[in-house]
Amino acid sequence: MSESKRSRRGRYRLPHRWILLPALLATAVTGLLGWRWLATLPCRQIVIEGAHHAERAALLDLARVDTGMVLFDLDPALVADRLVRHPWVAHAEVTRLPTGTLAIDVEERRPVALVVGADGAPSHYLDATGAQMPLVPGAAYDVPLVRGLRQPYHPVQPVQEEAVRAFLAALAAVPPEVEALVSEVEVRGGELWAYTTPGPAREAVPVRLGRMGFSDKLTRLHAFWHQAVLPRPEKHFRLIDLRFDSQIVTEEQ
Repeated sequence: MSESKRSRRGRYRLPHRWILLPALLATAVTGLLGWRWLATLPCRQIVIEGAHHAERAALLDLARVDTGMVLFDLDPALVADRLVRHPWVAHAEVTRLPTGTLAIDVEERRPVALVVGADGAPSHYLDATGAQMPLVPGAAYDVPLVRGLRQPYHPVQPVQEEAVRAFLAALAAVPPEVEALVSEVEVRGGELWAYTTPGPAREAVPVRLGRMGFSDKLTRLHAFWHQAVLPRPEKHFRLIDLRFDSQIVTEEQ
C-alpha cells in the first residue's frame, strides 16, 4: 500500500472519533439529568379506576399516598398490597407515570351470595373465595341468600366453613341458569341445604347437598328440574336429595 493511500485513510478516521465522543457525553449528561428529574418528581395527581363500592377516601387512607410526595419514592407493589386490604378490593395494580400521575387500577370482588343474620336482616356479601364484603350504598345484587353461618362478619377474613367456601366457588363457576335455580342456602350441622326458586307448584323445594361435589350436584339439580319437575306441575316435591353420586332421591307429597 502506498504512502499516499495510508495518509488518506488516516485523515478520514480522525473526524469520526471526535464526532462520536461528544455524542456519548451528551447522552450520558441527558440520562443523568433525566434521572435526577425523576428522582425529585412530585406526585401531582392520583387516578383511581375500577372502584365502584370502595370509596376513594378509604383507598387513599389504605394506600398512604397523597399528592406532593416524591412519585418515584413510592413502591407500587407495597401500595397495591395495602389496597387489597379493603374488603371490596380483590386486586390492585399501581403504576407511576412520568407525567407525575400515580395510576391505580382496582378490580373489585363480585358477590355470589348474601349472608342473612339470625334476625333475618341482610348482613354482608360473599364472593367466590369466601371473602366477606360489607353492605354499601349502591351495591344491590340478585344472588342466593346464605343462612346459618356462625362466623360473624370480618373485613379481612374469609368464611371458615370449608363446605361453604366450596359451594361459593361452585356457584360462581356454573352457568347463570344453574345459579338462578338456587334461592337460599342453609348451613345445618356442617352440611348444606339449598332451596330452589319457586317451582310449578309455586313453592321452593328443599335440596340436601351434603358437604362436597357441589358443581356436579348443581348441574344435576338443573337437569332434574327441567326433566322431572317443570314438565309435571301436578307433582309436589317435599325434598330432593343429591348426596349420592349415582342417583337423585326425592320425597313427594
